[in-house]
Amino acid sequence: MVGLSQQVKIIQSDSGVESLTFSVDAEPDNSKVTQQIREYLAGYRQNFNVKLNPKGTPFQLNVWRALQTISFGQTATYQDIANKIGQPKAVRAVANAIGANPIAIIIPCHRVIRSDRSLGGYKWGVELKKRLLKLESLTC
Repeated sequence: MVGLSQQVKIIQSDSGVESLTFSVDAEPDNSKVTQQIREYLAGYRQNFNVKLNPKGTPFQLNVWRALQTISFGQTATYQDIANKIGQPKAVRAVANAIGANPIAIIIPCHRVIRSDRSLGGYKWGVELKKRLLKLESLTC
């Protein structure tokens, strides 16, 4: 299991999950989302079956939809995502949108790496990104 010293903090509405982050002050809960995250972190789940409702610009939403096509155990580069959304010159904007991803793990921004195959950044820390990729059996 990927060890987290923080709790998962989820904000959701009737429309779906709006935000999933990590916080030391999050209240423990047993929602379907939290249960699926626990299963993923324990190595028992590769896909999520929860309704998402992230808030963002049309460009960000497009990037986040593209991230959801990266399969468990796979990676893509920032350039790959820019190409996928039909904007191959928008790599920096894609990276910014990925950095603004409000739903950690389920929208798998941790699977995006640099073109030189280095990890790049991660909103919740590169160490957690390494752990998530290792959990998915990828060499870091």
